[in-house]
Amino acid sequence: MGRFLMHVAGSLKALGCRVIILSAKELAIAKLNNPLLKFFSRMRVPWLAIYWIYAFKVWRSAGYPLMVPTSQEWVVPFGFSKQIPIYHDLTQYFYPRHRKTALYYRYYLRWVSGKLALVYCVSNSTGRMVRRLLGGVNYRVCGVPIDREFLKRGDESTVGERFHFVWVGTLGEHKNYRGVLDYVHSIADATANVAMIISRVDVALLNHEIRARRLGERIKVFSNLSDHDLSGIYRRSETVLSTSQLEGFCMPVLEAALCGCIPVVPNRATFRENFGRFGVLVPPHDAAYSNYIKIANAKVDRQKVMEDAQALHKTICERWRISMGEITTTAVLGRTNEIIQGRQQ
Repeated sequence: MGRFLMHVAGSLKALGCRVIILSAKELAIAKLNNPLLKFFSRMRVPWLAIYWIYAFKVWRSAGYPLMVPTSQEWVVPFGFSKQIPIYHDLTQYFYPRHRKTALYYRYYLRWVSGKLALVYCVSNSTGRMVRRLLGGVNYRVCGVPIDREFLKRGDESTVGERFHFVWVGTLGEHKNYRGVLDYVHSIADATANVAMIISRVDVALLNHEIRARRLGERIKVFSNLSDHDLSGIYRRSETVLSTSQLEGFCMPVLEAALCGCIPVVPNRATFRENFGRFGVLVPPHDAAYSNYIKIANAKVDRQKVMEDAQALHKTICERWRISMGEITTTAVLGRTNEIIQGRQQ
């Protein structure tokens, strides 16, 4: 999510928009310095309500500008005509942190989204889900461009340890990382090395589970990689595997495909939309990944995957350019009706 936020901020800044990032990090800093936010924290006011208060203060001090929330929890309860959310996924709707947040995501979010003139979604699959869950909102598809490092053809080095497949994700329930561990544990081929790439905070827990299953010689865990090192792992991996039960766009799979990795992904709407033409689709509840990885290696050409991924990325970049231009125009005009006329999906 952090990388997606930087994409939005960078694109809008390049078009001359003033960008103020109001993420959890900025809120945490503000809670240390702002007496009002300190007081609400001591009174155990829900963090989301504190965030709204913080965002409202910044919004007013900035002269009531257009707001472009990049995550559903940041849709704030004011200035409905001045907000254009960008929905990356709906994870919190299906996997809320606790009961109170479930009420917010499933009821408040549905109401407030109906008040907004327009929302952007990273894929048609996400847009259809937003419409089904939150009501008849208008949406536009913006896609998510990938960092330039993954498009460079100059460094094609494959020197280093090779991997049967690479998996990128978090230890969230919907990512189904245990499906990877179960699969590796079940296969007899002890030479099939696997790379799992996660955030630093999850490394200790994942390594503990790997040791408990005695898979330390077969699974290598990586975190905090530079784009150069990450693309190197992609180029040394035969396939990129996803076991996710819910995705909005799945940037890592496209990153890997741009480096030639063959996508082996669940047969779900987002994956079909993005990778159906050059990947191998696995029935959602089928854990026998080895059969599909063999199909990928036998029938899918790595060079063709790279070319198809680049063609997809070109389309995504054009969608992104148009979407950011529309948002910039809206920010100047101060209203959204100019860009939604005649554009209902």
